[in-house]
Amino acid sequence: MKKLPLVMVAISTLWAQETTPSLPDASKVKGIISLWEENDKFAIKNKDRYYTQGLRISYQENPHTFWSLTQEINTPSDTSNPNPPDTDLPYSAALYLTYGYGKVLDRGGKKDCLFIIEGNLGVIGPSALGETIQNRFHDLVGTPTTAGWGTQVPDEIVLNVDIEFRRRFLFDQSGLGLRDLITRGALQLGTMRTEAIFGTQFRWGVGFERNWGQTFIRHGSAYNPNFSDAGLDKFSSWFFADAQVEVVMRNYATDGTNFRESRSVTRNPVVGQLAIGATMCVHSVELSYYLAMRSKEFETQLDPHYFGGFRGEVKF
Repeated sequence: MKKLPLVMVAISTLWAQETTPSLPDASKVKGIISLWEENDKFAIKNKDRYYTQGLRISYQENPHTFWSLTQEINTPSDTSNPNPPDTDLPYSAALYLTYGYGKVLDRGGKKDCLFIIEGNLGVIGPSALGETIQNRFHDLVGTPTTAGWGTQVPDEIVLNVDIEFRRRFLFDQSGLGLRDLITRGALQLGTMRTEAIFGTQFRWGVGFERNWGQTFIRHGSAYNPNFSDAGLDKFSSWFFADAQVEVVMRNYATDGTNFRESRSVTRNPVVGQLAIGATMCVHSVELSYYLAMRSKEFETQLDPHYFGGFRGEVKF
């Protein structure tokens, strides 16, 4: 009879292990791979000019650090002219590697602030492979190749340090978290870009814990603070509207090189951008699409610029 209590304890322990739901385990996620593609081909008003292509692939190896490789391509308004006028945006491309660190800040129990810092090292000029990528793509889709890459800015090493801060506000009295607002401020310092960025993004939908808002290749980070399987068992989807203002002190796309002679145009010191888009998440896969409109970035620019973007992310 003395053995009966021990048997009952063992049975109750096994029953508790079977019936107690398991909590999310951050160690189940080994990494996050993201792919961005921005192109004026995806926009409603496609004119194949100015910031015409952006591509980024990123890998996050733990809850705080990440890597990314980015290429940007810029062209003048008339890509059929082998010698575009000096008043038009010069041909240029950038290729750079990024290493960054991010963390959600705990303010007395409120985890509503995000801090990110990253370093970028790369090259602008022919070594960034802008001509190769663009003309190979044009050959693939059967469109005329661009004719003026011989006038692009020359090779130069570029180095940037970017700092970003975001704060999230919930606007939903139901407790379901159907609406939120994310404000952000960023400072980019270096030979590629030197500017201050101020923006805000409103989201409406469900499952916001998947990330901290949609970012853009040239003005945002690839970091995702949700390095866990939390929320993967739910379907998440939301719409977003974004607005940002950039105070620009230097931009290689308009100013050219720093230490070598190159083509350039007179940039506008303040640039605005409006964007709308949607995000859908199914288990470990997240997909976003967005459209953006930008005000004129240099004085002789013909009209505002439009581009679209896709972003895919997979947790594994």
